[in-house]
Amino acid sequence: MKAIVVHEHGGVDQLRYEEVDTPTPGPGQLLINIKSIGLNHFDLDCREGISGYDFNLPHVMGCEGAGVVSAVGPGVTQFEPGDRVIPILTINFGICRQRVCNCLKGRDNICHQFDKLGVSRWGTYAEQCLIEERNTIPMPDGLSFEDAAGGQVAMVTAWEMLVNKGRVRAGEEVLINAAGSGVGSACLQIAALHGARIIATAGSDDKLARAREAGAEVTINYNTQDVVAEVMRATGGRGVDLVMEMVGGRVLQQSLEAVTLGGRVVVCGAHAGEKVEIDMIQFFRKEIAMSSVHFAPRATNALVLNMIAEGRLKPIIHRSFHISEMARAHEVLASRNFYGKIVINT
Repeated sequence: MKAIVVHEHGGVDQLRYEEVDTPTPGPGQLLINIKSIGLNHFDLDCREGISGYDFNLPHVMGCEGAGVVSAVGPGVTQFEPGDRVIPILTINFGICRQRVCNCLKGRDNICHQFDKLGVSRWGTYAEQCLIEERNTIPMPDGLSFEDAAGGQVAMVTAWEMLVNKGRVRAGEEVLINAAGSGVGSACLQIAALHGARIIATAGSDDKLARAREAGAEVTINYNTQDVVAEVMRATGGRGVDLVMEMVGGRVLQQSLEAVTLGGRVVVCGAHAGEKVEIDMIQFFRKEIAMSSVHFAPRATNALVLNMIAEGRLKPIIHRSFHISEMARAHEVLASRNFYGKIVINT
């Protein structure tokens, strides 16, 4: 099979499109013929060797994709060749030595026996991908491979942030940072679906125009405007009820300043800075509730992908590339000069 193989950490020149052996599924495993692949900023970190995860080289990256079962191993009962499926990036084994098992509580995305597709094992940057049956979900009818691959990480994470952790309610004021990103553009749709008043930030006027089309009432260019001042102006000095924070660095402190008394901040990323200094006096005096999201449980995956298939949500696909053009796709991803998601087709 053909795959994108990384032999050394580094630039896009390390993304080599080459022939590798096709794996054979073992007990309880599926071999998936990958049709579409979703790209994420995490992929850049993995390629450069700064993801915080160690993996052996040579390596096939990719944590997001969709395809068709091409072979099954012994003991597989839920799927058969020809089934359209989606591998889940957070891998768990249903075996836990902890007294309180998160998998049994429905929080399988933070399993103590955690594994990650495209990190601890070869991922979706290939024509074929090996995955356990228990970490695979069926593709809903009517869902395209591109929408499945482009909607899984961003849209599912956004739902987990806004709905399951943020508890967004109709009429609330919500600040969405980096509204042009994959997660940010997904948050716009979900917040609008729930009847929130949306304030969105982005680094270009083009992205802000797209945010307004998606339902943002107030837009702020963080390169030319004071975000906190503009938020306070838009809310009459009160601040927002809820902040979606997927940036990190100084933006986290900015989010704490922009949220109202007793407000909520939900965090899912730190690409602008992993070590952050915050004003603790402000944090506890305002009684801010801060929570975090690391992808989402299997149940949220299934829920959101069904909503996409029904047309209630729609992943924003900026552009698609052939897998042989992966280096160019990574360049576009790193440039941040796009809105939504970048998808690869095999």
